Amino acid sequence: MCDTDFDFSAIVQHAKDIVIVTKAYPLNDPGPEIVYVNEAFTEKTGYTPEEVIGKTPRILQKEGTNRNDLDKVRQALEKKESVRVTLRNFSKKGNEYWVDLSILPLPDKNGKVTHFAAIQRDISDYKKLEQDLQTLCRTDPLTTAANRRAFNEIISQEFSRFKRSQKEYALVMIDLDHFKSINDQHGHGTGDHVLIEVTERCKDNLRVHDIIARLGGEEFCILLPYTNQEQAQKVAERLRQKIEIMPIISEGKRIKVTISVGISLVAVGDVDGHDAIERADKKLLEAKSMGKNRVCA
Repeated sequence: MCDTDFDFSAIVQHAKDIVIVTKAYPLNDPGPEIVYVNEAFTEKTGYTPEEVIGKTPRILQKEGTNRNDLDKVRQALEKKESVRVTLRNFSKKGNEYWVDLSILPLPDKNGKVTHFAAIQRDISDYKKLEQDLQTLCRTDPLTTAANRRAFNEIISQEFSRFKRSQKEYALVMIDLDHFKSINDQHGHGTGDHVLIEVTERCKDNLRVHDIIARLGGEEFCILLPYTNQEQAQKVAERLRQKIEIMPIISEGKRIKVTISVGISLVAVGDVDGHDAIERADKKLLEAKSMGKNRVCA
């Protein structure tokens, strides 16, 4: 046996990781009672020991806490086993934070599990980095529209939904007219500003569940769920007019921008979601060949 003068209770109390000790029962509502929390718990959650002793750790959970992870914890507690999950919790003020949670059963001298110790390491910074990286993977960094990769996934999901429900959707393909001339005359910085402004004007005139993606260069595509041909044409014409009538101001310069638009609806005979995209692209080319600044469907 190791002979030491260490005060292990002081080590736990002042540890950087959150430590919570609860009774092993009840597992049903209201849940296991908290009998101990350390200083890190108070610092992170805003709850004092007096506020939580006798209550349940479930006060840290809200609707945003993953149900599957909670079920995994519940199953381990029922079996008196250790468990480790990543969990989204909420402080007293309602601020979210993420923890790497390890729960250990604590047996008494007779081997009966009477308590559980939960050790929580704050991983909020890592989780934010992960979420930021996921956003970057799915978002066009210039315009914040969805990127091609994300849009392909969205279209695949929407096509599957169409096959199940037969609720049609429309695709609106957009290309900025004479964009090369804007870059050549005013510089790429101004060109970037034009792309950003066009994206924002489109977003301002779309529904919450409509999705705009930048497919590359000056080409965009908009998904309009639950939309028929007539409705899609009205949306496309409104976008065309909103962009045409209001010049974009960049570095004191007024730049007139117009767009050409092609429309297509998903069809029963489509093999996958890209068939409608190809038809919309053909209609876009038709609009450009007919003089640009127009909608073809």
